Amino acid sequence: MIPAISWGRNFAGLEIYLIKDRDHEILELREVSSLQNASAEMALVAEQAPRAKAVVMHISLSAAICDGRLSDETWKQIIDAVLAEFNLGGHQLIAVRHRDKGYDHIHLMICTVSPLTLKTPEKQLFLAPHARAKGEPSFALKKEQVEQLPAANVVKRSFNQFALYRLQDLCRLIEKRLNLRQLRTHLEMDGAREVGPSRRSKAAHEHRANRTGEQSLLERADAIRAALDMRSWDAAGRALAAIGVGFEAALRKSKTASAKIVGLTLYDLHSGNNRIKASDLDTAQRRYGLLQIEKRRPPDAISFERWWPENADYLRICPEVKVEEVKPDRTEFELYRAQHFEARRLTRLEREKRKREHRAKRKALSQQLTKKRKEQAARLLPSQRRLFSVAFTKNVRLPQLKAMDDEHRAEIGKLRLPRLLSYAAFMAQNAPEKSVIKAKDPVILETSVCRSTTKKAVVERSASSRLPIQQNAQPENETDSDIDLQRAWSAQRSGRSR
Repeated sequence: MIPAISWGRNFAGLEIYLIKDRDHEILELREVSSLQNASAEMALVAEQAPRAKAVVMHISLSAAICDGRLSDETWKQIIDAVLAEFNLGGHQLIAVRHRDKGYDHIHLMICTVSPLTLKTPEKQLFLAPHARAKGEPSFALKKEQVEQLPAANVVKRSFNQFALYRLQDLCRLIEKRLNLRQLRTHLEMDGAREVGPSRRSKAAHEHRANRTGEQSLLERADAIRAALDMRSWDAAGRALAAIGVGFEAALRKSKTASAKIVGLTLYDLHSGNNRIKASDLDTAQRRYGLLQIEKRRPPDAISFERWWPENADYLRICPEVKVEEVKPDRTEFELYRAQHFEARRLTRLEREKRKREHRAKRKALSQQLTKKRKEQAARLLPSQRRLFSVAFTKNVRLPQLKAMDDEHRAEIGKLRLPRLLSYAAFMAQNAPEKSVIKAKDPVILETSVCRSTTKKAVVERSASSRLPIQQNAQPENETDSDIDLQRAWSAQRSGRSR
């Protein structure tokens, strides 16, 4: 069950959102006379507490699809638990059930001002931060719980303090009690984030590797972690440089003060744009943010904040820098990419030009047809002019304008360019088949891997291989000195020369 909560002051606006043009049913009304008067009665009560700011409390509760449709009694039990948690018993409430989604969900509109006291709920008691154990839910304390705790471990907070966290924890409790699909609490999710990079970070690195053809630094995570665990930043810098990785300070700039070091960034020495945060290397047992690395260093070790300003160019004097991986040749891809963006720019200019021409032609045609309609209508009786104008617009004016629009749309469609290929797709499409050229053998042209291999193509290929070689199909001289010329000639014929 997923909760959401928001605050406001407009009862009527929320009522329109919940009811108007919605497939809904009213689940329950509390402390209001009718649905038609609910927003007006809530607003009247809220006016009696002028100092109250957030008088409208809007809560949505969504059940999982696999839980199906919950009964009305089940939803009413959930509503009672929500009101009890925020000490809102006796307050005005509308519960609306929507049926416009594939999952069962309800909305609650609650007035936070009590119709009996004309005040918002009193402050509630919570565990003090130092007394709260990790993983413990953030519920408001009950009277019997307060009596068993020392006074120093109890603090007063507003009734809506930690509202979303409390709702999430309450939903986890309800899921266990009603045997619904169980989700993780926010504390469990925080623990899952410490295990390693999130799915979004992993997906971003995989997308970049697919687009550029470069290895992600996360694939060398074990070696990087071992280097960062060394006793000093000098040793860590040399160890990272030996595996082709550099690091630099992540700075937070300010207008009033100098830049502050807030983290550590790792990058590939062969590709400066291939970067990760040091915290992306976190595991369940150990974290690798800058502060966590500093805590594990010996007390006499120089901190990164002192070491970095004096050693920002440490790679210049680092003998361990070695170029072991060969950077992929991206010359052809960069040329293709530049040509694609230039073609896109020219296409955009051409499209804008044709749009301007189309608007001018359409305006001229519209004025011409309007003038023609007025001239023909002037010859008719006054009682017939309205019917004639409607018929002319429907049968003459609109069809001609639509035909012009369709023609313009078809012309614009012809200017559409194919999508920009990623680096991996470009290299796969342009990878040639391996062929061996000997001194006394006829030249075999390179063929693309992505060429179609249908039955018809195979028959044509086998038939052409049995034909005698034409005299003018290739140079007659087959000496070793002409092999380079033959290769260049074959590349030009295959369309791979640039």
